[in-house]
Parts: sequence; structure tokens; C-alpha cells
Amino acid sequence: MKTRIAMVIASVFLSTVHMEASAYDGWSGTHQIDSIRTYPDGGVLITMANAANPSGCSSTDYISLPQDGSEGRKKQYATLLSAYMARDTVALAFTGCTGGGTTGYRVIEQVWLKR
Repeated sequence: MKTRIAMVIASVFLSTVHMEASAYDGWSGTHQIDSIRTYPDGGVLITMANAANPSGCSSTDYISLPQDGSEGRKKQYATLLSAYMARDTVALAFTGCTGGGTTGYRVIEQVWLKR
């Protein structure tokens, strides 16, 4: 039992450290996803009306979910898709633009499913 409690405490601590290490520029606000566009190479672009642009990215038509093959990105895509299908709202944390600087689309760092 003590081992199990220690594992839970360690997991919470590591999650907290990871969240603090994940820097982001700001949040989208809470909105519905209007569309999801996928590409054969795994790229995903979404649209979300009235989403903030805290990084000042030049292209505001789409929001990019980077595809690195990680389990976390797969979960984010699944969350975005379920929110779209259920017409629920999400808040997105952004980190930079796809082209670097202020060039390109906003880049999703975190996905927060909200009602």
C-alpha cells in the first residue's frame, strides 16, 4: 500500500513539474471547434472562430496540432475530435507559430476540454 501511495505522489509531482516546464504564449479562450482538416503526413489543422492569437501569428485561418508521433499528441487529437463531434468547447494553449517568429499558424501546446 505504501508503494502505491508513493507512486501516486511521484506521479502528481512529475505531472506538476512537467506542467511548469511547458511554456506557452497564451490561451485561445473557450470555443467550439468549427472544422478539423487532416493530411496524409499526419498534419492536423483546425479552425476555431474567435480564438485569440497571443503569439501574433500572421496566418489566423488555421491552428496547427504538431504531429510528432507521441502518445500525448495522439491524445490531443482524440480530444479535439471528440470535442468537435460532441460540439463541446475547448481551450487551447498556444506556443509560437509554425514558421517561427510570427510567421505561420498558431501551434497547439495543450488541449483543455471544457463544458
